[in-house]
Amino acid sequence: MGLGNLGDLGNLDLGQLQQYMPNMNFPASKDEVISEVQNNDAPQDVVDQIKNSSTDSFNNADEVLQTVQGNR
Repeated sequence: MGLGNLGDLGNLDLGQLQQYMPNMNFPASKDEVISEVQNNDAPQDVVDQIKNSSTDSFNNADEVLQTVQGNR
């Protein structure tokens, strides 16, 4: 599932994001989240948003979603 340009990431919902991190335990470091989403074939746009985030750790999936959507 390609999300195309960054604007499409704002439409990503928590359920969709959780498909890319089914085994994620929180809190988690940025590197742990990146590894998990890459291992579960997340679109590169999702991976890039997390990589480019100034956040070093995430307390829950909603924080990851906010980051991917560009709200954090």
